[in-house]
Amino acid sequence: MIKPVHGTPLIGLNKMDQHLLLETFSEVQESLADIQLKRKRTHLFQKITWGITGIYLLGMLFILSSPYLLSTDIPFGDILAKGQPSANNPYAQVLPLAGLIVLIYFSTLFFFRAFQQFKTQEMKTMAGMVQKLFPDLEFTQGASAPKKEIQESKLFAWLKSEDPVYNFGQMRRRSREVEFNLADIGIIENNLSNKAIGTLMRIPVLNLAVVMYQYVIKNLFSNKPQENIPYSFRGMFCWLKFQKKLNGHTVVFSRNQGIKLDRWSSFNFREEQEIYLEDPRFTDNFIVFGTDQVEARYVLSTSLMERILELKEKFDRPIFLSFQDKQLYLTVKNENGLFAFQSRNLENIQVIEELTKEIETALEVKNDLKLY
Repeated sequence: MIKPVHGTPLIGLNKMDQHLLLETFSEVQESLADIQLKRKRTHLFQKITWGITGIYLLGMLFILSSPYLLSTDIPFGDILAKGQPSANNPYAQVLPLAGLIVLIYFSTLFFFRAFQQFKTQEMKTMAGMVQKLFPDLEFTQGASAPKKEIQESKLFAWLKSEDPVYNFGQMRRRSREVEFNLADIGIIENNLSNKAIGTLMRIPVLNLAVVMYQYVIKNLFSNKPQENIPYSFRGMFCWLKFQKKLNGHTVVFSRNQGIKLDRWSSFNFREEQEIYLEDPRFTDNFIVFGTDQVEARYVLSTSLMERILELKEKFDRPIFLSFQDKQLYLTVKNENGLFAFQSRNLENIQVIEELTKEIETALEVKNDLKLY
């Protein structure tokens, strides 16, 4: 039985589009409710697994530190002494930890099974929704990441060839000449923070503290099932062709002081210079780098800057753009990913409306920016 549909229709959708949204939502409503239950079950197993793991790690820390604690005058010293191995109880420390390992094994098994079922149904439902809503585009899950295009975009100054890049779904136009591609990507930067964590993981005792914070505490207090992957960037990445031939490149970033540091500290963009534009509203929102001041001003005309500002308002999140040769690259941050259901109530048509708005906005970039 179909429940009443809730949610406010997207502004700008015509009657036919709204009818398609309602029809799509009706078809996937039961599946979305099942995904919601599977997500809750996965989240419960996640908390149980990492809760038991936390107790195990605390037990390990107790065993490692007990010889030092017993030699000091501390409260509850007699209780610590009883937990030490003796002739009558030689396995005083081993048996509790062994029991916890067994519990960790089974709780982890249940968690991974629940997580796999949740992700499998999420991917299947998402694929059905996207293909019904956008039948003129190909949608692929499991495709290789567009790492070549990401590197050519020059939007990620910190990206190195060995950095892992993941693709969670990709759309493209069905034509002999591919004019539009959209991918939901995740990138992990091999930065100082990740290197420091890797170093600490090799140090006894300290590695237990890192695991306690990085996995146990974060997962216990998280509101959603975690994959424990520290993405440096997660979101939408698009690339499409336009007719203007450019000799150099111009990149546009939502204003952030970290961007300047990334560009200046990278050895790959020494030929770049910061581009200073006259539009105060644009410069308040964006920072621009390019290889040619004149060409950058040719690309970023007054009308194009206004349309980029409108595009940022449509996405309502930081956006990055790159113009070079005859290619436009666009990234939009989305910490939860584009082709993944958010951790909110899935019994609302807003889930489909927001996905549709995001994809339609990306599809209209060429028209919105008038790149003919």
